[in-house]
Amino acid sequence: MSLGLLIPIVVVMGLLIGSFLTVVAERVPQGGSVVAPPSRCGNCGLRLGPLDLVPVISWLALRGRCRQCRAKIGIEPLVLELSTAAVFVAFALKFGDDAVLPAFCILGATLVVQSWIDLKTHRLPREITMWGGGLGAIALTVAAIINDEPERIWMAGLGAIIAVTIIGAVYQGSKMYYGSAMGFGWGDVVLSPLLGMYLGWLNPGIVAPGLFFGFVIGAVVGIAAMALTKGDRQMAVPFGPSLALGTIVAVFLGQPFVDLVFATS
Repeated sequence: MSLGLLIPIVVVMGLLIGSFLTVVAERVPQGGSVVAPPSRCGNCGLRLGPLDLVPVISWLALRGRCRQCRAKIGIEPLVLELSTAAVFVAFALKFGDDAVLPAFCILGATLVVQSWIDLKTHRLPREITMWGGGLGAIALTVAAIINDEPERIWMAGLGAIIAVTIIGAVYQGSKMYYGSAMGFGWGDVVLSPLLGMYLGWLNPGIVAPGLFFGFVIGAVVGIAAMALTKGDRQMAVPFGPSLALGTIVAVFLGQPFVDLVFATS
């Protein structure tokens, strides 16, 4: 399939899935169901119809407000829809119509919604990580079989083990040294096998660099946050989004990074 046809398809899919992720981000942290009840305005209770739920277009047409009571909807739907579409397009440019593209779209959707929830609540709900990991494992296995590369199945498993070993060791070491896991939560540890599984499917050798990218991004964000808050060390900066971004960077630059390191060593 040509990129000219593939890109519009993944954009539409990204926008639709991003719209669904808005429901996930709102309900899952509160222990709610993503299936029922139907979407409603949180202010007046208006049940949202199809015209209220068209990705991006509905938000722009209603200027970010409820059609009935005009209460502000917020930017969450717009951010999640556009972010998901952007990540899907990036992966489409990377993998084209390869059988592994759907698997990486699952990764992208999981990371987008988990990052948004972590930024808002400083939590990474395990349910989302488990669903993303389960669906991703199935999709990666199917891709390995279709591409006649069964070795990628054990590579993905090895990547998951590497990632959880590294993040788990840092988590425990931080707790032992500082008395608490500085900048970490157990949700980050639970998320790490998912990240390692995908990077391992590409090459287990880029799992550690992917986590390294996440630590670097987290350090930069932490320093920037301290500068903006005039050195407030008590300000908590969620680490999940940094891990997510580091993983995405590694998908594109992990192998060139590893090749560069070995070439200069």
